[in-house]
Amino acid sequence: MLVFSLFWKQPAMANESTISAEDKDSDVIFPQTQLYPHYTANPLRPTFSLQNMNFSKTEITDASLRRYNLKVGGHLGIYRNQPEKTNRGWQVTFGAGFLGHFDLASAQDNVGWDGSLALSLEMRNSEAFAHRFGIHHISSHIGDELIERTGITRINYTREEIRYGLMWFMSPHWKSYIEIGKAYHIGNKIVQKQWRRELGFQYENKKYWMPKLGWYMGADFSSYEENDWDINTSLQLGIISTVNKRNYRLGFEFYEGRSSLGEFFQYKEKYIGFGFWVDI
Repeated sequence: MLVFSLFWKQPAMANESTISAEDKDSDVIFPQTQLYPHYTANPLRPTFSLQNMNFSKTEITDASLRRYNLKVGGHLGIYRNQPEKTNRGWQVTFGAGFLGHFDLASAQDNVGWDGSLALSLEMRNSEAFAHRFGIHHISSHIGDELIERTGITRINYTREEIRYGLMWFMSPHWKSYIEIGKAYHIGNKIVQKQWRRELGFQYENKKYWMPKLGWYMGADFSSYEENDWDINTSLQLGIISTVNKRNYRLGFEFYEGRSSLGEFFQYKEKYIGFGFWVDI
């Protein structure tokens, strides 16, 4: 599929992933858009969001079934080279994020938090396909209050990997993607393993009801060698509004799989959440 996507050229089609006219110079410093879009339903992606999570299952000791999920972060385009009047080209993008769970039943104590950094080379060689090559770092931590209450200790979950992603723009509104990652450094060599894989699809119609209001949905499926390739499922559905090239989302999320906090990757969780996301 990779070889096919690198050489197949699809006729131009008008779609919502089209790069805006002001970003179509041959060389752009700090472009405001991405050649390789976000994975909408990925629960780990850097973004700004606040979410109320209601768990029907958690294996984390002394963590309640009601939490807030706070995310802070996003992506910054560094440099883009792009032929004029096309969607094609390449771009260097930096990403960073914070993800934390706060326990509503324990005075909003922090259950744990993860920090991430990424540097990517995004390439789009046709209207149909985009590629991402990059490195990704994640470091996970346990909340001090949870440590005091339970005596739990860190397993030193750190993961630094190289990754490759392929996105297929199937239609003006539909996208699908696959991604594979291999860790070149892990913090705990006893319980952690190298390989990760991910796939998903997403739909966005940003002008369904009015010029700046539509709806979206997404599904993301991931699995890790360190969890014996068990499937983690994340689904999102909601409304979307785009203002000044920034997406604002209000919607529901369902998740079942390993904890989204790296320190607790050996524990299973299941929740339904309602939240607000700002894609940067």
